[in-house]
Amino acid sequence: MIIQWKNKWSGETGFVKKLNRKGRYFENTFYANEALKVSPKTVENTLSLLNEWCADNTYEVVEIKK
Repeated sequence: MIIQWKNKWSGETGFVKKLNRKGRYFENTFYANEALKVSPKTVENTLSLLNEWCADNTYEVVEIKK
């Protein structure tokens, strides 16, 4: 699973590449193959952190196509 984000105001989209818990932000990538792989066990916690860190985005879990 990977997480795609969309900015509520600009419509810009991308994928979460890396979480920086100390700085409370995520790094972006525009390529799904570079996105952070999130396990089903941690996806809810990850989404919660992202919503807390940047409420200007919406976040969607995307299944990785093999």
